Amino acid sequence: MSAVVPSPSSVVSETDNSARPVSRRSVWSDPIWELDIDVAGRRADQKRLRWGVALPDGSRLTDPQHAELLETARGFVWSMAVDPPDGRRRSCQSTMFTRARNLLTLIRWMTGEGFTTFRWLDLSAVERYQAFLKRRRGARPGMTSPTTVAGYLLVLKDLYRQRSKLPDALGFDPFPHTTAGLVAGVSRATRGAIPFIPDAVALDLMSKALHWVEHETDGILEQRDRFWSVFNTARSRGVTLHYCGKLGRDALRARQREPNAPMPAGRRIATKNDLDRCLKHLMDACFIVIAGFVGMRASEILSIRTSAIEHRQLGTTGVSQTYLVGRLFKTAEEGGRLERWLAPDPVVTAVKVLERLSEPLRVASGRNELFLTRNTQYGQVVGITNMHINDRIREFAAFNNVRRHGGQPWRFSTHQFRKTFARFIARRDRSQLLALADHLKHVSVAMTARGYVGTDFDLHQLVDHEGQIETATALDRFLTADRLAGKMGERIAAGNASFRGRAGEQVRRDYIKFVLKETDLTIHACEYGWCVFQAETSRCGGRLAPDPAGRSPAVCLDCANFVVEPKHAPYWRERRERNRAIISRASRLTHAALDEAIAQCDRVLSRLKGNHAEDHSGGPAQPHGTRLSRRARPSDRGQSDASRLRRAPGPHHSRRGR
Repeated sequence: MSAVVPSPSSVVSETDNSARPVSRRSVWSDPIWELDIDVAGRRADQKRLRWGVALPDGSRLTDPQHAELLETARGFVWSMAVDPPDGRRRSCQSTMFTRARNLLTLIRWMTGEGFTTFRWLDLSAVERYQAFLKRRRGARPGMTSPTTVAGYLLVLKDLYRQRSKLPDALGFDPFPHTTAGLVAGVSRATRGAIPFIPDAVALDLMSKALHWVEHETDGILEQRDRFWSVFNTARSRGVTLHYCGKLGRDALRARQREPNAPMPAGRRIATKNDLDRCLKHLMDACFIVIAGFVGMRASEILSIRTSAIEHRQLGTTGVSQTYLVGRLFKTAEEGGRLERWLAPDPVVTAVKVLERLSEPLRVASGRNELFLTRNTQYGQVVGITNMHINDRIREFAAFNNVRRHGGQPWRFSTHQFRKTFARFIARRDRSQLLALADHLKHVSVAMTARGYVGTDFDLHQLVDHEGQIETATALDRFLTADRLAGKMGERIAAGNASFRGRAGEQVRRDYIKFVLKETDLTIHACEYGWCVFQAETSRCGGRLAPDPAGRSPAVCLDCANFVVEPKHAPYWRERRERNRAIISRASRLTHAALDEAIAQCDRVLSRLKGNHAEDHSGGPAQPHGTRLSRRARPSDRGQSDASRLRRAPGPHHSRRGR
């Protein structure tokens, strides 16, 4: 059955709304609206809208004395779904739930302040409510974030915008000539973007999750089957449940005394608790592998069902491509739609493990999802939720001693894997933006087709942000180095004295921020150096970025865009020694080529010798910590980004430093 779709002809102020359906299972007058929210990973309470909330005076909103306020609250939420303000999309039922939750917070505060209708609110009350929101305790220690406050204040703004459609509403604009976000203090600095997982932490976590999937599965499932085989056999003979459990545990301990007993993460599976923990972590490892290698959203991963792997032939080539089938919920109708994601071999293995792992729960419940668990309170088989999977990933990392970051355990969340996946792709080939948008299902099909030209703002911001971090990091290293190799590197090192040391720290930060704001300069890494990319001087032939097919050490050394710093010295030493080892047995022509390669290495290493740069450890610059005027020198207008960088350490920057 399809979800109830609101009709624009619905009238909020009808005299008898009691029988109006609001979802497949609820009507207007129900004290609880069972909403048609089918997004995987949602808890049951996140699909129920309870109108009978407790108010400060001890009453409930569904009590008779609050009938008018309740009717207005329902009407407001419904109006945003059937007839929103001009330029706004109709609220889906997930958004209805969020909007109603924010509205109920306002109603609880109103009644505590003595207001029984929205029209009685005044500007002073709005200011007090805003202060109340900022003082509220957030999900993390500290006050509520500006973004959260903005969501609550937006309800006030919408109550004014919808005033003609409601019997009771705000009679004045609470935030004239501005927005709820600006009033709440939302900005780029306060928005708090989800971080990507640091490279070292991500690599350690992914490698350990993959090890569980590929090497620990058989041992863990063997112990599971052993326990339940003994348990069920004893139970069929009329043995008590307690003694059945004891026999099963004895079987687990007996297996641990045998050679080659399974020991995931070096831990024995000798008790039922050990077994349950390992089964749980094995499922978590499968989630981590899928999230890290595919970049799907948590709801999309948790929607995976049996037979999720598909093989499709690519045209007439005879080659087949493997896909992972899940449901896309964002931008889709309620219940989502089937989509396919490219699936590498580790993901195929993870899905097969999930099918084996979830089989007993699927048989017991009749469900076909792969991410299932048994509710500890009632023993019911339920789907894993977003909230639980975050905690489970952190527990998996702790159990496996995953590398820490800054001396502290990294606080993993599911969306960090998606962002880290996108960053990995974007750092290596920014020209693949459209393919990345298509793979991530970041937007609807129509928007994806236009994603490369700027419609997919979220994805562009993600790629641009990570590209800027890499560019800022490289610039900071270049401007603090007194010796660099490569044509571009030699020019930079010859004139960057004003950027080095403590005296040049602020000048350097200002200049890096200037480059990031005023230019589209990008710096690309490879194992033997950096490319300060400029298409017109690129010897590899790249148009938007260095061309991997055309790049080589010899080509790059002759390129005006190339920079080598001390951390690349080991590569050039190894290249020199490798060529020296084979030159004695080379032909005359090969001998000449090897001589030239050795000479190139010598030139690079001689330029790098004696470098006393302040820090080669690779910590990123902090270009966002200062404000910099957007004014540029008139002579800079119309010049290429790389040209500006070559001229960067000029007198005008020195004056700023002084």
